[in-house]
Order: sequence, then C-alpha cells, then structure tokens
Amino acid sequence: MNWTAIGTIAEVVAAAAVVVSLIYLAVQVRQTSGSVRAATELEAARMWSEFHARAAHSLDMTRIWDLGHTDAEQLTEQEQQRFIWFVAEYFFLVEGLFRQFRHSFLSESSWRPHEAAVVGLLENELLIRWWQSGVSPFSPEFVEAIDRAREARRDEAWSYKKLGKL
Repeated sequence: MNWTAIGTIAEVVAAAAVVVSLIYLAVQVRQTSGSVRAATELEAARMWSEFHARAAHSLDMTRIWDLGHTDAEQLTEQEQQRFIWFVAEYFFLVEGLFRQFRHSFLSESSWRPHEAAVVGLLENELLIRWWQSGVSPFSPEFVEAIDRAREARRDEAWSYKKLGKL
C-alpha cells in the first residue's frame, strides 16, 4: 500500500468521524433544548399557580379581582389601582413567557393561553385605558405582539358577526 492510498483512507475515516460527531452534537442539542423547554414550561406553571394563590388566599384581593372584571366602576380609586397593579404583575409574568416563547424555550401551546388571557383582560375598559396610557414599562416587542393579537381577535369577532355566527 502506498502513502496516497493511506492518506485517502485517513481522509475518509476523518470525514466519517466528523459526520458522527455532528450527529452526536445534534442529538445533544436537541435533548438540551427539550430539557430547557420542559423546565421553562414547568416554571411557567409554577408562576401561574403562585399568582393565582396570592389572589385566592386574600379575600380582599379576590373581591377586587372579581369586581374589577365585572364592574370596575364599583371599586374605589385605591381598589382600581390595586386591580391594575395586580394585572400589571400578571402582564410582567406573561412578558417573561413571551420572551421565552420568542427564543423557542416555550411551546406555542403553552404560550397561546397566556396571550389569550392578556387579550381578554384588555377588553376591560379600566385596563384598556391603563394599557393605552403608555405608563406600563413593557417592551415594545411585547406591546406590539399583544396589540396584534388584540387586532386579530377583533377581526375574528367581526368576521363571525358578519357571518351571523355570534
């Protein structure tokens, strides 16, 4: 066997080793991404649970939350502020989830219910005024995404009304 043949065999073996290494790395990256996604979704569930527990364990906050959704005008000015701050806290949690979703660490099926909840909250007149006032320190990307989702929901509702399905 001459040196040219040995060199060719060595190149083939090296190329095969590179391919095997790349496949191994791809599998590792995929497993790591899955682990990160699972951890993020577990953390999202924990945050959501803690948020609800805070309201559920305070009769005063439960009353403010419920009345804020049904008839915010019956709340005192201080209670309206508390309602807005509580909603803002939820929006901060959701913005964190939005960032995780944008980086593919949160699945779409986990993200969409939170997006829908925020859009639903923004049907409340008190919260609409707060959201549109621009006083909230949310990122422009989050505000834009929520506003797009709100517009899509309005368009969908309009099309159903036009078709006589509502």
